[in-house]
Amino acid sequence: MSSANNIGGLVSSAVLQGARYVGKSITKSFDGALVLSQVDITFEPGEIHSVCGENGAGKSTLLKIMAGVYQPGSGELLFGGNRLVGLTPRTAQQRGIYMVPQEPSLMAALSITENLFLGILRRGRLRFNANWTSMKREASAYLDRVGLDIDPQVKAEELSVAEQQLVECARALVHRCSVIFLDEPTSPLTGKEAGTLFEVMGSLRADGYALGFISHRLDEVLAISDRVTVLRDGAKALSAPRSEVDRAGLVRAMVGRELITRERVRAHTDAVGRKEMLAVENLTSLPHFEDVSLSVRQGEVVGLAGLVGSGRTEIAETIFGLRPADRGTVRLEGKLLGHRTPRACIDAGLVYLPEDRGRHGIFAEVEVQRNVTAGVIPRLERFGPLISPAAERAMAEEATKKTAVRMASLGTLMKSLSGGNQQRAMLSRWLLAGPRVAIFDEPTRGVDVGAKDDIYRLVGQLAEDGLACVFISSELGELTITCDRVLALYEGHVVGELSGAEITDTTLGALVVGAHLK
Repeated sequence: MSSANNIGGLVSSAVLQGARYVGKSITKSFDGALVLSQVDITFEPGEIHSVCGENGAGKSTLLKIMAGVYQPGSGELLFGGNRLVGLTPRTAQQRGIYMVPQEPSLMAALSITENLFLGILRRGRLRFNANWTSMKREASAYLDRVGLDIDPQVKAEELSVAEQQLVECARALVHRCSVIFLDEPTSPLTGKEAGTLFEVMGSLRADGYALGFISHRLDEVLAISDRVTVLRDGAKALSAPRSEVDRAGLVRAMVGRELITRERVRAHTDAVGRKEMLAVENLTSLPHFEDVSLSVRQGEVVGLAGLVGSGRTEIAETIFGLRPADRGTVRLEGKLLGHRTPRACIDAGLVYLPEDRGRHGIFAEVEVQRNVTAGVIPRLERFGPLISPAAERAMAEEATKKTAVRMASLGTLMKSLSGGNQQRAMLSRWLLAGPRVAIFDEPTRGVDVGAKDDIYRLVGQLAEDGLACVFISSELGELTITCDRVLALYEGHVVGELSGAEITDTTLGALVVGAHLK
């Protein structure tokens, strides 16, 4: 891949004269809860520095402070030896510091070009017009740089989650920053897309950029990092060159204990003869998928495997009534769900945990309690027209206790939780609904190595209690340890079904990449 300063002259030489960025004794609290405590960290030019830790350890908070999103409670930031005071996202960008967020934050109604150049429009010949021709040309080059072959005039709302994340990465290059923080950038990406991103990161490192990288995928951390810092309970537990750490050492530093690799969450369930809870026949929503049929019985976990773009999420959204179907039927316990809407599905006993919690799951500016009870508002105890606060709180407490949400209180704003704890809160919401069928779309996305096992156990326990579960994941290893049956998808079609001991990474991997066509 070409070096960054040779890609169409897009990156100025001034940017490449990177400076050391240092955080000293960084401390931060939210709602009285200490999130970071006296953390020291340094990001060097020409280095990929990864920050690891369990959900709630303070990783994202630390990088958001260094990118100007949050203000530290105490401590100082030094960039090139100069102290930064009152840093904001805009002043950080002006100084050459950019953060690619964990959840894509593109303006849905704007084109990719407009999103990339938002705030830094290129001026045209006249004083009050913009040079769109130049920006479109540059946008195409930046998109190519991050491995996206897509029209820059496409609106952001038409992009998949993976494409949005790659556009966010391209935006960092557009702003010509020398320090780039990436918060879980690979969580929605396929292995190929992640590989492209790592190539980009490698070339930026070679050109003198300082890169901060957060990932729960330890294999990625070990493969790409020059230095690794581990946070545990808001304090620095480890900071060392990559050559001095291994996977076991990282896990010990993150969770304070050894983790045992689990072969299976529970024994395979043969659900033949059990009541059919969900029956999908010839469901079609072109151009995303066609003639998909599946059946899930009581107490069974059925997986959907496939690469991004294979139609996994679109199938779930169509079943749940978020996306119109061209044809096909959906039955719940034998009853036809004709005119499907999310509300009708929830009332019928079908719930859906979406892949993109940022856009389709959480209410970021609302407290955790209201987020958790949002799916059961009609069922809440009332005094006349008013909801009983005590009853609502009791329900939220019980639900969040089951999923072990880490938070200061139920009154904490949802946006203040880590990504993994937001996901746990969403699980709490749907458990309150008392479902008979649940669709989990990438339920461990953005969840740390210690917490993933909790989610696997929870899904397994729900199945043992009789819940019919659909489990969607891009991580084949998750499907092998959680599912009783797995349907493999390729380009919108079911190309194979595996059950029991047949479910392995190798067999699934061959199906989802289209090996059956060779």
